[in-house]
Amino acid sequence: MTSSGNRGSGSRPDPQRSNSGRPRRSLLSILATVVVLGLLLFTDPGRNLLDSLLGGNDGTSQTEDTQQSGQAPAPAKTEDEPQSGSQQADTSEPGAKEPADGRISATVDRTVDGDTFIANLEDGSRERVRMLLLDTPETKKEGTAVQPFGPEASEYTKKLLTGRTVELEFDEEQRDQYDRMLAYVYLDGKLVNERLLEQGLARVVVYRPNDKYVDEFREIQNEAKRKKIGVWSIEGYAGNRGFHPEAAE
Repeated sequence: MTSSGNRGSGSRPDPQRSNSGRPRRSLLSILATVVVLGLLLFTDPGRNLLDSLLGGNDGTSQTEDTQQSGQAPAPAKTEDEPQSGSQQADTSEPGAKEPADGRISATVDRTVDGDTFIANLEDGSRERVRMLLLDTPETKKEGTAVQPFGPEASEYTKKLLTGRTVELEFDEEQRDQYDRMLAYVYLDGKLVNERLLEQGLARVVVYRPNDKYVDEFREIQNEAKRKKIGVWSIEGYAGNRGFHPEAAE
């Protein structure tokens, strides 16, 4: 009886021994799962693999593109930005540019006669400007009749300059005794003073020390004389001492 009892008790499994391995295997499984998730979520290869599995055929994240190129992703364009390949809109005045060295910019409001006009300067001031080194026949001088070619000179200057932006260059003296601003006047890079001389609508007159371009101006005047145009078309009308209307009678 004793022997058979011992055999029966020895054939039963030990509950403690049979269950001792189960918690250890479960813990290892949990740790392995955590490691795999960590690799997938917190490493670039893992994220790429996860993106590939979940995102379809792309397989390349924006992070990878940025690292390969060494540049940050381009920001999204707004409606105010120019489209690719287009030029930024130019809001400046057509043809406008900075004045050349030693000159100032001005806008001609109206003309007075052939050699004088009213201008608004870039600093906001308003000036009566007299062109240097030339004289046109009178049209509005008090006590003086309208002189031959005076209206033509006035009309030429009016059409040429009214509403236009010009550049003013000064000589030794900036103003005359009448407080007029004395200047060489440039339009589109060419001296208006010279244009009047070329057309035979003015004569050279010198009030020293303002004589910077007197030699060039006299050459232009001599060419107009040779052609006998404008004021030089009337013998004895224009001279060193002014205009002589009686020569036209």
